Amino acid sequence: MTNMEPSAIEAAARYLHALQSSGRFGARLGAGLRPATPEDGWRIQRRISELRGSPVIGWKCGLPPGDRWVAAALHDAKPSGGMAAAPAGPTGTARIEPELAFDLKQSLPPRASPYTRADVNAAIGSVRLAVEVLGCRYDDAADASGPELMADSLWHQSVVLGPAIAVDSAQEPFPGPFEIALSVQGHDDTTFAASHPNGDPRLPLYWLAEFLRSQGTGLEVGQAVITGSFAGAIDLPFKRPAVLRYGNFGELALTLEQL
Repeated sequence: MTNMEPSAIEAAARYLHALQSSGRFGARLGAGLRPATPEDGWRIQRRISELRGSPVIGWKCGLPPGDRWVAAALHDAKPSGGMAAAPAGPTGTARIEPELAFDLKQSLPPRASPYTRADVNAAIGSVRLAVEVLGCRYDDAADASGPELMADSLWHQSVVLGPAIAVDSAQEPFPGPFEIALSVQGHDDTTFAASHPNGDPRLPLYWLAEFLRSQGTGLEVGQAVITGSFAGAIDLPFKRPAVLRYGNFGELALTLEQL
């Protein structure tokens, strides 16, 4: 259900777009511009995508509880081994989430009939290692509602895409058990037992295909979709080269600089 007038959607989108473009933080949206429903948060987010003027290279999504929506467009991807910018979190470090990205070899456009899991699996061209760099434009994000976070792309700052891995995207269980080892220059190594919040990282992708179909948007060939962290949110110091090893699948390297 939408409650906001088009003029309020536009003003909210322009405010958040200005923060996103400058790398600055700001107060939460004012009372008259603050979305109270998932639909209005989504409308603001989509308008920001239009204002950016850059292509949507992919999506982040989660399997939402209840009537929530968990979807945000990705516009900025960095290669493994490069630099990525991130805001400082409460501990003075950046925050990242190790994930897998599903690269699409065919589009899943809007249509009348629902997409089955088999349809979505057939559209996956490859699976690659990925890290989401987290960031929120609100300087008081802890008090922000779900629709407010939706408007600001659900804590998304950017994504680092690593190499494709040797795994069958239709296998059961997917992707099978593995560990994530984190090495940071000047710090002790840390190991995490990889565990996706939904068990199967494909489940949010199945939801996203149906959600975007219902919104008249669809998924496009070449887009990459990340679906949730295998190790929660991890603090990572700035200007320290880091390597994440995903079991026997491969590794992804990155260095973060502060916004």
